[in-house]
Amino acid sequence: MNWVSSTMAQMVNMREMYEAMTIPELSFRSLRLQLKLDRYGNLLTYARNNALITKAYLDGSLVAVKCYLTPRGNIDKILSDDRVLSSPLLIPCRLYKDEFTILLSDGTKSCHDVVITPWIAGGTLDEAILLAAREKDAASLALLAERFDRFALALLDAPFAHGDVKPENIIISDGGEFRLIDLDAVWTPAITCCEELGTAEYQHPRRDEKFFGPNIDDYPIALISVALHALADLPHIADEHTVLPFDSTLVVSTQSAYKEALAHFRKSDNVALLRLAKQLTKKRPAIENLREMISELVTQQQNDER
Repeated sequence: MNWVSSTMAQMVNMREMYEAMTIPELSFRSLRLQLKLDRYGNLLTYARNNALITKAYLDGSLVAVKCYLTPRGNIDKILSDDRVLSSPLLIPCRLYKDEFTILLSDGTKSCHDVVITPWIAGGTLDEAILLAAREKDAASLALLAERFDRFALALLDAPFAHGDVKPENIIISDGGEFRLIDLDAVWTPAITCCEELGTAEYQHPRRDEKFFGPNIDDYPIALISVALHALADLPHIADEHTVLPFDSTLVVSTQSAYKEALAHFRKSDNVALLRLAKQLTKKRPAIENLREMISELVTQQQNDER
């Protein structure tokens, strides 16, 4: 079991949440779930962003069941916005308030929100990247870069921002369609603040709670795009321990893979990628003219296919 928590108290609560989940007929108020078990009869669960997630059947359909350990401030507004719920870029989900009950060791009860999401057949972008990088499959990496750029362009045109764009949050359906999961950090015009700052590896080092608005996806989009194109052109820079060859856990400009990619883009006279790569070292999380640069990459890819 992968327990994720910031304090020992949260760890205990997460374990109690898991134990309560093993008796769904008592723990879920209105949902009638048939939980999916592994071959040993254990729940298929994992911890993520202060929540426990499992697979289950609901009315005959396979779904993801996300039980929150603590309340998420904006989830009500996010999941009541039709622009979010109807977007083909996101996997739709539904909120059930105070749906899940845990009987604590002291005899008290604790109620928790639940989000139900359809289970989409396919894998995640990080899985696809790791597989292609491990096999030094430049063609597959180039295709992933192209598809990501098209997806990013659509996301930049959307009336919302996701807030935690990363390969692990992008589902690739069996038909090759990209869609985002985990909507806890979404920005819409109706939401003015958010404590969720996204995953550090993909965010600008200076992103904080004050930087919240339509540009919150700029930096991760640029980072993932540049890294995918770099992997496609230079498969040897792949790191078997990380999804991308460089990220923002360290200063990007000091990382050898980034330096090599920058030199390669410059040598190959790839102006569009060179411009985008240089944005990763800027001091602000928002990236000016990002849509224009991603659009230029998409056009360039279309021309290469002709």
